[in-house]
Amino acid sequence: MATVCDRFGTTSWTQIRALGTGDEAERQEAMEALLSKYWPPVYSFLRGRGARPDTAADLTQSFFADIVLGRRLFDQASSNRGRLRTLLLAALSNYCIDHHRRDVARGKGQTITIEQIDQEENRFPGNGADNGESRFESRWAVGLLEEALRRCEQHFTNTGRSAHWTLFERRVLQPAISGNDPPPLADLLAATGFRSAPLAAAAVQVVKRRAVNLLHEVIAETVNDADDAESEMCEIKRHLVRNF
Repeated sequence: MATVCDRFGTTSWTQIRALGTGDEAERQEAMEALLSKYWPPVYSFLRGRGARPDTAADLTQSFFADIVLGRRLFDQASSNRGRLRTLLLAALSNYCIDHHRRDVARGKGQTITIEQIDQEENRFPGNGADNGESRFESRWAVGLLEEALRRCEQHFTNTGRSAHWTLFERRVLQPAISGNDPPPLADLLAATGFRSAPLAAAAVQVVKRRAVNLLHEVIAETVNDADDAESEMCEIKRHLVRNF
């Protein structure tokens, strides 16, 4: 499955702290990686504020160049200062408030392509009733889920159980994305190599459990402690329900 999740890498507080220790080239590379990972929720926020797609893309890139890199936003992030999501959203809100008072520096790093904008618009149209903050929160949640699913697919591929993932993808993921009814397990046996529907059903549950565990893992990388992670998990689930 080729989705936005293919572009996501691992984020941890250790990596964020390391942003302040590299040279200029390393910091530029880190900024490009952060833009690749976190631009969709930022873009969604700006679209929710009424910006056109091209304007939202320009502002997204400028936010990362001027605030994330220029003002070293992630140097302020640490495991004892709460949620990464909250830090990014607060900085973005402030950026929008004072944007009209300054010239926006355009970044030299990775740009958001027309293809990426089109993909994002097709998946999350910008003409809904949600405001910018609500769209940011929802897109952040989807991004975390995509990263968990990317890791889940990688796990089953690396452990020689690609059929488990293929079955889960066709039985659960594709119907969830398309809104169609899931195909009967019996219809998937030949394509996935499972000998019976009960064995296939058990395999789906194995992948589901792994995906949930990985979602907890991904969320834990963006918060302070276990209690905060549990609260964040509840919040992320609430936003995911709105999208699927």
